[in-house]
Amino acid sequence: MERLPEEAAHAVALSSPRPRVERGSVMLEFVLAFPLILTLMLACMQFAHMWMAKQVVHYAAFAAARATLVCQEGEYQQAAQQAAEQVCAWISIGVTGGEPDKRVPGWGGIPGSGGVHRKTRVRVEKVGRWNVRATVENDFALIFPLVGPMIGWGVNPWAQGAEYAEQHADETGNIGDSETVRYPHVRFTEVVVLPKPYVTLPRMGLPAAGW
Repeated sequence: MERLPEEAAHAVALSSPRPRVERGSVMLEFVLAFPLILTLMLACMQFAHMWMAKQVVHYAAFAAARATLVCQEGEYQQAAQQAAEQVCAWISIGVTGGEPDKRVPGWGGIPGSGGVHRKTRVRVEKVGRWNVRATVENDFALIFPLVGPMIGWGVNPWAQGAEYAEQHADETGNIGDSETVRYPHVRFTEVVVLPKPYVTLPRMGLPAAGW
């Protein structure tokens, strides 16, 4: 029987089906690598979401400080709280019974924003004679699976043992037990100081209706 040339034998060997062991090793590599790749993808999306939320909370602090510049000192807290909630409503997730959505005049309600009042706290202080400082705290929901609970557990915003999920009342008054989906949360705190080198005479009549 005539033997095939060496080149032809090599081509036949390359075109033959893969051995069963090699096909199994490819599947094993996929099973081992896929969870890690998926976790990294979710982590990238979650951290991007958190960075966006941090910028929103910073702007909420600016809006709170800015709101105090057009009202009298006795209205600072109401004006700042309303302004901060209007900004943070766009990143607020989680509603319990009886919490209406925040509204934008002329546009309508912001879906899912009913919990923003529970999750947003504002403190206004006078700094010196002509400056106003607004501090805004917002509890932000980590909505991405797998990495959200991991980050929430690591941050532990309320320092109560291993409580990383919003499950019952704590010292902040943030109650999430009756929410449909209970997400882990992290707390962002932003501070903005603005000058007010003038005196406001008329009262604004706060809080304004329809917001």
